[in-house]
Amino acid sequence: MPNAINYAQRYSQELDQAFVQSTLTNPLETTNVNWLGAKTFHVPSLEVTGYKNHSRNGGYNRGDVTVTHEPYTLSFDRDVEFFVDQMDVDESDQAASAANVTREFIQQHAGPEVDAYRFSKMATRAISEGNNTSEALPTDATAVVTRLREDIRKLRKYGTQNLTVYVTSDVMSAVEDFKMNKGSISLDNQGTVIETRVATLDGVTLIEVFDVDRFHTSFDFTTGFTPATGSYAINWIVVYRGAIISKAKLNSIYLFSPGNHTQGDGYLYQNRMYHDLFVMKNKADGIVVSHNDTALA
Repeated sequence: MPNAINYAQRYSQELDQAFVQSTLTNPLETTNVNWLGAKTFHVPSLEVTGYKNHSRNGGYNRGDVTVTHEPYTLSFDRDVEFFVDQMDVDESDQAASAANVTREFIQQHAGPEVDAYRFSKMATRAISEGNNTSEALPTDATAVVTRLREDIRKLRKYGTQNLTVYVTSDVMSAVEDFKMNKGSISLDNQGTVIETRVATLDGVTLIEVFDVDRFHTSFDFTTGFTPATGSYAINWIVVYRGAIISKAKLNSIYLFSPGNHTQGDGYLYQNRMYHDLFVMKNKADGIVVSHNDTALA
């Protein structure tokens, strides 16, 4: 079908911007990965040994340099297809056009689902490693900030500039209240269409997750995403960015115009997203999560 339009290529800049503006975890995206095959990539890691006692008889102690290449295989492969009758496009004054359908889907479904998947993967790994706290959020702002600082402190060894913290709106509001009382936290708006808030606490960036539906420990991804039965609402996730690999291999969007497919007199829209998130085996302690103590029924 030669007249199919690849909107992912034709409008790549616009689509990329829409995706970034609807995805809170975009700062965690890993750029430098080496693909080994159709769905596997590896990230090299370097380890060196430390000092040994020096001998004044001359010479140095030889250390070891070890480079490992751990393979990671993508498994989260998603797609959707829409059919829009060409009269629906005409009679809606182009509201159902390809560009509008694409933008609506990315902002309302694709971006939020990517966040939900990544948050749940990080939370699940932190829980399996015992790096989690099951707790109801304190009502006092100072108590909230105190607890948050305790979890940040657990990862300070990785450098505050390498940490990102995702928090609920309630936690961010507590940070604002604490700021008003103590004057020690800067708070800014991120400046994207999602109007989330960004703050710094002890040199660590805090990002508000305003949409609680994407901030749970597990999800049902049968159709779109919904918090799974038995999951917990997350209060915050502290993540060392070097502990994770987050990569999308494919994001394809196609539109077949009427007459260029056999499924009816209208436009056929197809979207596929192939991505995953992994926690590196030697940095499994690089994620800390605080979640609610009541599971979703």
